[in-house]
Amino acid sequence: MVSTGSEKRRGFPTWAYLLVGALACAAFYFVKNMGQQTILKAMLGEPATLLNKSMQSARVSSRITDRTGPITAKNFKVENLSATKDTLLFRFLLDGERADATVRLWMSNRPSGNWKIVKSDTTFSQ
Repeated sequence: MVSTGSEKRRGFPTWAYLLVGALACAAFYFVKNMGQQTILKAMLGEPATLLNKSMQSARVSSRITDRTGPITAKNFKVENLSATKDTLLFRFLLDGERADATVRLWMSNRPSGNWKIVKSDTTFSQ
């Protein structure tokens, strides 16, 4: 059979591969940069912004990284949710190459409606 050129190409079109690749890159970028903040905001509401900022600054804090080495992973936990939800205790863990750090934050909702860190404590373990 002789091909006349009018036959349709079969298979997945090239533009579809490019579209899937672009969507995968956009999803990766969103999860890497905005995913944690979005998840925290959905779970915690207003204190999420302050908590996310604290986690990011603790990760690069020279006071912490001098003892732990570069931070390789982080995790957080909410403890003792009160019925009024005006005081929260957060604990997040930073896994470093040489040691781990546990940072506890006590946050309070001020009468102005703004959340503020009233106390923090950092402990290190090998």
